[in-house]
Amino acid sequence: MVVRATVITRIGPANRLGSLTNRDNDHVDPPPPDGSGVIVARGFDVDYGRGQLARMLDDLGSWVAVTQPEPWALLAPGLPAEPDRVVWAGDLRPRHLDRLAAELPAGAAVVGIGGGSAMDTAKWLHHRTGARLVQVPSLPSVDACFTRMTALRDGGGVRYEGDSVPDVVLVDFDLIWSAPRALVAGGIGDVLSCHTGLHDWALGAAAGRDAPWDETAAARAREYLDDLEQLAPLLAAGDDQGVRMLMECHRDIGWLCHDLGHARFEEGSEHFWAYAFEHVTGRTIMHGELVTLGVLTMSTLQDNDPERPRRIADTAGARTDLDQLGVSWDEVAAALDRLPSFVEDQGLWYSVANGLELGPDRLAAVRRALRVPSAG
Repeated sequence: MVVRATVITRIGPANRLGSLTNRDNDHVDPPPPDGSGVIVARGFDVDYGRGQLARMLDDLGSWVAVTQPEPWALLAPGLPAEPDRVVWAGDLRPRHLDRLAAELPAGAAVVGIGGGSAMDTAKWLHHRTGARLVQVPSLPSVDACFTRMTALRDGGGVRYEGDSVPDVVLVDFDLIWSAPRALVAGGIGDVLSCHTGLHDWALGAAAGRDAPWDETAAARAREYLDDLEQLAPLLAAGDDQGVRMLMECHRDIGWLCHDLGHARFEEGSEHFWAYAFEHVTGRTIMHGELVTLGVLTMSTLQDNDPERPRRIADTAGARTDLDQLGVSWDEVAAALDRLPSFVEDQGLWYSVANGLELGPDRLAAVRRALRVPSAG
């Protein structure tokens, strides 16, 4: 069933919002009659269930799958119709994406199936061609299926461009839970980032170098973090409700980004460190896990209650130990060393990363936060 007026049962206290304006094809869910025990979600149409894409293909007609090997191998055998073409996602450079758009079969719908790079590639093809767009996230690892802009890799960094609204986002619980629980739990990253993003936004606004502070948006971001604490044990238990609540947070974050015209409340030095990591290492890991690592790192350097994101990550069962992630301490330190110049070079929002000075004591604090044994 497609959700346009979703009320998601919440474990904690009420999460009420006032009257909100609907925009374009985004949907605003009305507050419940009594205002109790719910998440009030806004954003794109979303369909929670099992096997939805197979039932939707008759309506789509001609279609192109924009995907990655693992989710495609799981989903393709159960589909009643083959796509006209399979496009492998991964390269988010504008020139490559524009070439894919030029080669898109006329009249074909675009179906993104997979993680963030699949969602972003599908969005760009829709943006460039106007093709119908359906998004099928394989992990709740990033909010890309609920945001309108594409995260392009350009000039050694990330820039956001485009404007894409899907017909629907299909959240297939069977597809989500086909991944190990720890990878599903890694999806907390783009919500957990509100912890450090808010801190950096306050710094930037106070310095007059950022978007003006918006207390209503900031209060909503704090509620996302409260929601995350409530849903974390459900993710660890493999409960569909945990995935649904997490995706509703992503959904509402996407709406709020569009409403504000920026993502300042959830993107700060933790994301910038992640981009610097990709820049200095020439590789990446799953986005949600990389951003979670960034939150643990940068909240320590912000002196910003690093125990809270640690508690949430551990409760959810997310992987944060460097050996689990295939990340070395030297790579973490190299990204930190590059970070101050990287944010200036890329013109990123003001944050604790600007002018960051790292001495032995601060590096030792990060090592402890990441549970890395002390050197020697």
